[in-house]
Amino acid sequence: MFFYKKKRFFRIFPCKKQIFPSKTSAILRFPGCKKSTGMIYLRRFRTTFKTEKIKKMRKNYLHLDFKGISPLAPAWLQYLEHFHNLGFDGIILELDCKYAWKTWQGATLDHYSESDIKSMISAAKNMNFEVSLLIQIQGHLEWALDKEKYASLREKNFINEICPCNPDAVQKIEEWIDEAIQLCPDAPYLHLGGDEVWHLCTCDKCKEHAKDAVDPKMAIYLEHARRCCEKIVKHGMRPMLWSDMFVSRKCYEPIKTLPGETIIVNWSYHEKAPFPGLKELQQTGYEIWGSPAIRCGWGPDYLSGIYDEKGVADRIANIKQWQQTGINLLNTVWGRPSSFNFLYPPYHCFADAFAAAGRDGETWNAAGDDFFAVQTRQWRELEKEYHQLQQKGLLIFKMSTALNRVAKYIGRRPGLFCADCMKPSEKLQEEIEQFRETLMDFFLQNGLSDAEEFIEERLAMLTPPMDPPENPEREKSEEL
Repeated sequence: MFFYKKKRFFRIFPCKKQIFPSKTSAILRFPGCKKSTGMIYLRRFRTTFKTEKIKKMRKNYLHLDFKGISPLAPAWLQYLEHFHNLGFDGIILELDCKYAWKTWQGATLDHYSESDIKSMISAAKNMNFEVSLLIQIQGHLEWALDKEKYASLREKNFINEICPCNPDAVQKIEEWIDEAIQLCPDAPYLHLGGDEVWHLCTCDKCKEHAKDAVDPKMAIYLEHARRCCEKIVKHGMRPMLWSDMFVSRKCYEPIKTLPGETIIVNWSYHEKAPFPGLKELQQTGYEIWGSPAIRCGWGPDYLSGIYDEKGVADRIANIKQWQQTGINLLNTVWGRPSSFNFLYPPYHCFADAFAAAGRDGETWNAAGDDFFAVQTRQWRELEKEYHQLQQKGLLIFKMSTALNRVAKYIGRRPGLFCADCMKPSEKLQEEIEQFRETLMDFFLQNGLSDAEEFIEERLAMLTPPMDPPENPEREKSEEL
């Protein structure tokens, strides 16, 4: 681990050229940066943290993204007990649009109240979890910025990013930081996100502000990130940032302008060790965490059903690769690919991946009699039923398409379409409705959010898009 003492210290590193020319205004220059024959001198910031005892074991955290299917407050304790039994020691909650943020009034879905979240945090602490929150300081804010009320805060006209040169936008983010700190005041960290900021420096304000910088995009990004990190440090917490804005640009030295307490979390979900950028990030001297994914993916992975064996196997492989690094890990559990995209299945679909992440790959007793194991087995039975319905729908679709193509050449035998397609389709619809009730019962029994949306999404893919005959009433009336 990387620890900090209550004193100033300096770091010197070689640099072929300054990222900012000497004439650049102070606000765009790295703090403590001065030109001196091919070297840049950077001052680390004063810290307020006391040196801790070195732990023998690395930290093993869970990141729970609440914009997808998540445990509701009444069922929270059951999931906490399972996470505790698996060996996780910390949780970072990304409440996103599901919490009634006062900062973003009118933009949230309000699945969780303030009392819900505080009781959930308290329950986790009582089980010796370290609990922190994650917010977003620049990108991934489409759930708020798509509202006309907040349109003026956008970077140009992109609904997923705020403009960091807009004073109103900066104030809004600072208010959000304050609210997050008040919601979880004893947290050791506050994760500030900062990932996938794709539209940096596209508006006129940002272009003008960074016009003298050698790398305007990085200058704008760092100025805003540094400002937010410094605010966190003043409150006695350590800020976290995702790594991809540095790794994707292969730009690591500017990290050293951030407060020394900053932790960079290097996420990589599909590559194998050695992970991109990890060595370079560690060479900065900052504390670096790794980040595999327990739940993530894209359309083909999970839209094919409600359980994807290959997708889960890929997650376990990713987790094991990260565990070999021996560094602190933040295991992410994403709710959706993005705010306006489909839902990933519930935690039970990824039970083996949770187990692999929690116990460093040790075997989990899926045949056990604990709550999570029992419900996981039930979910897998539901997947089998879903797959059977899916195959029936696919067969009806193929049959209807084939019969209509044949009819163009040799005509149609009376009643054949009704017998092979229309009646099976009606029966399938009845089975789908029964399955709908079964799925809803599962969500209710397990205290999960987003039941109606998930069921609607998945059942829509079971209904076959039939190619109807020219005269369906005649098909029903005639017999073979």
